[in-house]
Amino acid sequence: MGLGKTRDNPINRSSVRHTSHNHPLRVFKSQEEDQIICSGCEHELIGQAFKCTKSECDYILHKSCFDLRGETQHKSHPNHPLALLYSPPNGLSTYTCDACGEYGSAFTYHCSECKYHIHVGCAFVPENVERDDHEHPLTLLYNTPCKGREDGMMFICDVCEEDMSEKLWVYYCKECDYGTHVHSCTSYEDIEPKKGEEKEEGESSSSTSHIKSLMEAEKEMREMAIIHQLQLDALDAAGSYVGSWEPRRKYYW
Repeated sequence: MGLGKTRDNPINRSSVRHTSHNHPLRVFKSQEEDQIICSGCEHELIGQAFKCTKSECDYILHKSCFDLRGETQHKSHPNHPLALLYSPPNGLSTYTCDACGEYGSAFTYHCSECKYHIHVGCAFVPENVERDDHEHPLTLLYNTPCKGREDGMMFICDVCEEDMSEKLWVYYCKECDYGTHVHSCTSYEDIEPKKGEEKEEGESSSSTSHIKSLMEAEKEMREMAIIHQLQLDALDAAGSYVGSWEPRRKYYW
């Protein structure tokens, strides 16, 4: 690089390229009411982004997803680096995240040797969080405290009260033996009234309810994207039996 020259900031260009997509992308700023899902992490997208310049294509990335490293060394998988894939491995339509246990159909950090893959969003969750309904900070563990127990005891999320696979990540307070799922149960849950207290009718945190509804909508949209992809795959498979050799390129949220 010549003296006095600096690398161009992609934000300042009229269009940019990303290796995950065939078309040029342009700078785009998403508003909350747009209800857009990032094509990379599959989370709701608000703020700075890069959107496909083709009007018929819905491909869009958070700036943070645009800037993801092609390889990362993650504490959850210390023996091997994780490579960034732009679609599920081995030509599959979906994968199951080894961190949260939920499906994914877009970007993933992946170890091909161990068949280990995590959502790019899970890869960067904080190592410590605080909850309004628990007095101590919760620490991120890369498996539940029940892993390896010979008595078959299952770990139960203290918020949703669902059984958790021993391999899933958990936010945990060792002092209280209190733990939650990494995502939807981690924060913003309505706090139940303490014993002897009654919750007044209509009393709730508007911000809490709003965030919960956003998270539920986001999950629904991710599931719809996966179903849509499976339907397209089925059409492709059907087409291959009637002599249709031309591939169908899929762009979806």
